Amino acid sequence: MPSNKEKKIIELEDSLNNHRIREKSSEDRDAYQRVFDARTISSLVKLLNNGIISEIVGIISQGKEANVYFAYGENDVPLAIKIYKIDIQSAKWMKNYIKGDPRFKKSGTSTDKVIFTWCQKEYRNLSQIVSAGIPCPKPLYFRDNILLMTYIGDENGNPAKKLKDCVGDLKNPSKEALLTFQYIEQLYLKAKLVHADLSEYNILYYQNQQFVIDVSQAVSRSHPKAKQYLARDIKNIVNFYSNIGVTTPDPLEFYTTILGN
Repeated sequence: MPSNKEKKIIELEDSLNNHRIREKSSEDRDAYQRVFDARTISSLVKLLNNGIISEIVGIISQGKEANVYFAYGENDVPLAIKIYKIDIQSAKWMKNYIKGDPRFKKSGTSTDKVIFTWCQKEYRNLSQIVSAGIPCPKPLYFRDNILLMTYIGDENGNPAKKLKDCVGDLKNPSKEALLTFQYIEQLYLKAKLVHADLSEYNILYYQNQQFVIDVSQAVSRSHPKAKQYLARDIKNIVNFYSNIGVTTPDPLEFYTTILGN
C-alpha cells in the first residue's frame, strides 16, 4: 500500500496531467504547457518527494512571464511557488534586463537557458534585497524555472493585496509614501539594485507593511540602463501617490540625491 507521500506524488502527477487534458482551447493548452511541461512536472514531483513541498493548493496569480501558486512546505509552512513559463516571446524581452548585468555574463541564448537565468536572477535579487533589510519574500530554493519563496498572506491561502488595491486601507498615506521612497533609495544604495518595474502593482501591503515583489527584472546598478530604470521607478511611484493626493518629493531632486550618495 502506498505511503501518504507516495499518494501525494501520484495525486500531483495525475492532477497536473489531467488538467492539461481538460483544457478546451488550443490557446489554453499552449498556455498551460508553457507552465507545466514534462520537465517542470518532474521537478515538482522531486520537490514533493524530497519533502521540500508537501502540497500545492492552488494558484495565487497569473502573469505573462510566470504563475504563482500557494503551497505548503515542511511542517505545513505556507510557501509561494513561482513557475516561469518557457516562452520564446518572454525570453526575448528578458534578455534586455540580463545583458549588461555583470552577474550573468554566461546566461546562454536558448529560450530555456534565458528563462532559467531569469529564475536564478529573481532568486539572487531577492537575496540581495533581504540582506539589505528591505521587506520582500525570502527566497528559499530555485531550480530551472521554479522558485520557492516565503508566502505573504494569511494561513488560509488568501494572498496579500497589491498596494494599488489598498488605498482605502492606508492609515497614513504620507507615511507610506515616505517608506516607498526609502525602499527605492535602499534598493539602490544597500541592495545595489534598481527594481526597474516598481509601481503600486509590484508592492504588496499586508498587516500595515509594504513588501517589494516581482524583482526578476531588477538590475545591478552597474547595468548600462540602471539610471534610466531608476528614473522610471521614481516617476511611477510619484504618479501613484500624487494621484491619491499625497505630496511627493520632486522626482529629479530625489533622483539626483540618490545618485549623489
